[in-house]
Amino acid sequence: MPNQTSLAVAGVVAAAGRSQRMGRFKPLLPWGQRTIIATVIHNLAQAGTAPILCVVGHRAQEIQAALVESPARTVLNPAHATGEVLSSYQAGVRALLAEGTPLLGTLLALGDQPHIPWSVIQALVAQARSTPRRIVVPSHNRRRGHPIFLPRSLWDELLALGPDATLRDLLHRHAEQIRYVTVATDAVLRDLDTFEEYQALCPPSTTS
Repeated sequence: MPNQTSLAVAGVVAAAGRSQRMGRFKPLLPWGQRTIIATVIHNLAQAGTAPILCVVGHRAQEIQAALVESPARTVLNPAHATGEVLSSYQAGVRALLAEGTPLLGTLLALGDQPHIPWSVIQALVAQARSTPRRIVVPSHNRRRGHPIFLPRSLWDELLALGPDATLRDLLHRHAEQIRYVTVATDAVLRDLDTFEEYQALCPPSTTS
């Protein structure tokens, strides 16, 4: 029987951007009784991911302060000013490699999807533990969403992607290795790019 450490699935959250389309700084907007970024971290922790790294850049100190009581630790993306989401995932994976903790792989999560139920993430973690050499992707109505489990065996390939590449390029390269988990919610397809999207999805209990 494998021990819990051998089944560990990390979480890497991309939260280094400037939120330019939103017009307000997304990670620190309220979401229920937490902030958006704290809710994303909470949901990952509830689903069983550990360790959790939140990759920061723009207004990094403010996010660090917001997460001081969370189970996550922050990692700086040195390329946050010019890089895309991929550069944040790469920064997080580099930090995991430096720690040297035995892991099956990591969930690559977006910092603006607090509306994904933790039970959906839990299903992805369970699938990853069942098929640890596969990429695990949530699917709704045959459309791919986030977060995405990347097995440890593909981390070096992720790190080798150039600045013009995206995570999608890696998925296309290993399409036969993807295990899809069908989910009933479209939350895995949606993020909060605009303030209107934030208002539409925000829980009624949110305090402003």
